[in-house]
Amino acid sequence: MTRFTIGAAEIATPRPSEFGEFVEIAKGRSIVSVGDWGDGRFELGLSGGLMLRLFSDGPAEVNLISTINPNEIPPLVVSLGDLPNRTPIHVIEDKLRGLRTLHAIFWLAQNGRLDDLMGYTGTDIERDLLDVDDQLHIESISYGSWLLALWAKTTSAYTAISSVAGLVYERGRDAYLRKLEANASLLENQANREAVEVAKLSFDTSKSQLDYLLDVADRIDAPEIKDKVKARILDAVDELTLGDSADSNARRRLEGPGNMGRTM
Repeated sequence: MTRFTIGAAEIATPRPSEFGEFVEIAKGRSIVSVGDWGDGRFELGLSGGLMLRLFSDGPAEVNLISTINPNEIPPLVVSLGDLPNRTPIHVIEDKLRGLRTLHAIFWLAQNGRLDDLMGYTGTDIERDLLDVDDQLHIESISYGSWLLALWAKTTSAYTAISSVAGLVYERGRDAYLRKLEANASLLENQANREAVEVAKLSFDTSKSQLDYLLDVADRIDAPEIKDKVKARILDAVDELTLGDSADSNARRRLEGPGNMGRTM
C-alpha cells in the first residue's frame, strides 16, 4: 500500500499523512517542473511552492514538501466556483476581474484609502489604484477544478485577498478553511505557518467579510463614495459567481431582507 508523508527528510523526519490530506493540499496545483534522480526518486514541482516526490526504492511513498523560502509570503489556492471542465474564456475573464476588484476594494478599505474612489471613473481599480506589489499575481489556473494559485508580494495584499477568497461562496467557506489548514500543516517555516493561521482566523467568524465591507461602505459620510463602493462590490460579486449556478444567489443574499439598508 502506498504511504503518504509530509515534510522533507533532509530537514526532519517526515510525518505520516492520509490520502485525503494529500488531495486537499495537492488538488488544483499545476506541474511546473519534473526531475528524475535515477535513484528511485521522481519529483514533480507544483505551482504554489510545492514539490511532490515519489519514492520507489522500497515501499511506495508519496511525499509532499514546501519549496517556499523562509521570508516568502505563502501562496493562496482560490476556487473560481463549480464550473464545467470546458468553460467559455469570457466567463473566466469576468470571474478574475470580479476577484481582482474585490481584492482591490478590500485593500483600500483595510489601508484607509476608500477615499481614493472619489472621482475615480476608471474600470480597473486594482491596476489603477494599487501599486504593482499590492496587486495579485497568478502562477497557475487548473483545468477542470478551476483553482488558482495566487501570490501576494506584500502582507497587506495577502490580508486583502484572504478576506475575499472563498467567502463569496457560502458553501465554499468550509472547504477553503480545510485547504488553509492543510497547507498550514505542510509549511515548515514558522513565519509561513503564522501567516496562514492569521488568514484562517480571518475566516473563522460568523460574519462574512463581504458583509463587513458593505458595513464599512454604509459608514462612509460621502454618499457618492458610499454608493460607488457598494455598487462595485455587488457588481464584482456578480462577476465572481458568474456561471456557478450553486452560488448564483450571492448578490441576492447581500441585498436580502437582513441587508435591506444595502440595496442599491
